[in-house]
Amino acid sequence: MNFSIHPATLLAGVIVTHNVAGEPAPGDNIFVSAHRTPATRLEIGSAITTIGRQSIENRQSIFATDLLQDLTSLAVSRSSNFGSQTAIRIRGAEANHVLVRIDGIEVNDPASDDAFDFAHLTANDIDHIEVVRGPQSAVWGSDALAGVIDITTRRSTDRLNGSAFIEKGAFNTINSGIHVGTRSADSGMDLTVSFLDSDGSNISRSGTEYDGYQNLSANLRADVDLTCGLMFDGSLRHVDATKQFDAVDFATGLSADAERKMDTTQTILGGRGKLSLFEDAWVQTLRLTFMSTNNNNFTDSIRDMETAADKFAIYYQSTFNFDAGATTQSAQQITFAADYEGEKFEQRGMASAWGDPNQDQNINNTGLVGEYRVTGFGSLSFSLGIRYDDNSAFDNIATYRTTAAWRFDSLDSRLHTSFGSGQKSPTFTERFGFTPDQFHGNTDLQPEKSRGLDIGYEQYFSGGQIIADITYFRKRLEDEINGFFFDPSLGAFGMFTAVNRDGVSKSRGLETEVTVNIVAGLSTTANYTYTDATQPDASGQQQREIRRPRHMAALNINYDFPDQTHVNLNVSYTGEQTDNFFPPYPPFFENVSLDAYTLVNLTGSYALTNKVTVFARVENLFNTTYENIYSFATPGIGAYLGTRMRF
Repeated sequence: MNFSIHPATLLAGVIVTHNVAGEPAPGDNIFVSAHRTPATRLEIGSAITTIGRQSIENRQSIFATDLLQDLTSLAVSRSSNFGSQTAIRIRGAEANHVLVRIDGIEVNDPASDDAFDFAHLTANDIDHIEVVRGPQSAVWGSDALAGVIDITTRRSTDRLNGSAFIEKGAFNTINSGIHVGTRSADSGMDLTVSFLDSDGSNISRSGTEYDGYQNLSANLRADVDLTCGLMFDGSLRHVDATKQFDAVDFATGLSADAERKMDTTQTILGGRGKLSLFEDAWVQTLRLTFMSTNNNNFTDSIRDMETAADKFAIYYQSTFNFDAGATTQSAQQITFAADYEGEKFEQRGMASAWGDPNQDQNINNTGLVGEYRVTGFGSLSFSLGIRYDDNSAFDNIATYRTTAAWRFDSLDSRLHTSFGSGQKSPTFTERFGFTPDQFHGNTDLQPEKSRGLDIGYEQYFSGGQIIADITYFRKRLEDEINGFFFDPSLGAFGMFTAVNRDGVSKSRGLETEVTVNIVAGLSTTANYTYTDATQPDASGQQQREIRRPRHMAALNINYDFPDQTHVNLNVSYTGEQTDNFFPPYPPFFENVSLDAYTLVNLTGSYALTNKVTVFARVENLFNTTYENIYSFATPGIGAYLGTRMRF
């Protein structure tokens, strides 16, 4: 069944619906990823979006991607059901152009082409998510060419407290978790453990085999605030997941049932010390992080490939607040930062006719950052940042970014803009290959380089209870890496390799967001994104990039009844997009179309007592058939029922 709603219909819903009163004022929200130091929404020139804890609970989503796919300019490609490889693209960029942080730790995986695989990120321990769109390399480095997704886990506000939940539903799915935490005046600790088990669904177009998934996740975070302006915090996160998946049938080029599975482990560890002196006039931070990932692939119960990566990083930052403690509302700030990142990549597999895939590689990078910010200078907030990267494998490179935000108090509006450059280093696979006679690496690759601009207008109505924003963006990317280029000069018969494209890849578009906060109990958010992303083909002509829908829209309506019942309706629209298909017959390549689709999810909950809540959810309410990746099927309608207890 196909169910489709035009995106204009979603936005029309905002005209007749309203949001919950009592939300924070527009300038009260603090963002930690738009600059090197925290900033309020009104001070930020970049385009930003956030999801709070209440919205996460209202949606009842199992995975973070179920939340992110409804945000402005975020295109989600999930190959099939639970645990399937999941990529997120911002404004038409590649998935590894998006930096992902969890509790301040960069988690992009060198073993996954420098992207973060969202497949295993469950949502139950997330407190809030920030998304900053546009080039952020000058602030955060290579992985932030197109934007940043910053995730903060739950942090207790009360003394010893806790909660537990369990739900069961479609595809024989059981999802459960527990959270315990404590907080005093100067310290706190939180521990979250969750377990998910599902038989899954059939991810190929044919066959009847279900592809299951298991996920055990644990997250620990703690902080202590000492005297004399000194504080420490740290976190430890571990994920152990197993997913079953299908292979591509070489006789048809399409997905087909197969006995394949992948065992994945992720360990993320980080600690930070922060020293504030002279009434916060001088603030220094030192952060150490370590990440280790391991992916084991099995075919018919035999391990045939393993990829693993370790990443160690140290970050130092020093911020001078020149107007700290002053009576004037304006403030100036200069931040200097230095970081070192060392990455190791390991690949193990069985040698075959395609060659020996075993390899060990490493790379390191040192970055220097400077950022100047002025806030409250009349109605203007402004920033200028520059970063210099010294890489062990590539030429040194500098990036920059400037942002500005103007408040027009008489009009209850704000103009925001940003302009900057970005860069993304080639991945280990692009540089060193997969197997010598199957995919040949190219050690002569150069980093991708971009320039991006956005300008937006934000209007407030009814004291900020209604907020509307429209933003225009455009980006130019040079030296884009084509990771599937056939070079007839390699080997005896030619091989695939990676090359820097000639010409310029382009992306431009329009983002609109509306939130409404008027009638108590009723809340609405809506957004629409138009994206035109193209790249040069062999002849130099611009062609549409794959897996980039031109049209995306989302509508979320939440109503809280006076009797502690709440209902949430979420509608998301993904427009037609293209993908690549490699059939076993000439010309061995086709550019295919993926149909547009609309997904409708309905959730509800009822508080039996102030400690016990029952909840229910229906996903894909109209049993829509759709594909995000050509020939890989996605789950149909699914219903879930659960209970949550607080203690």
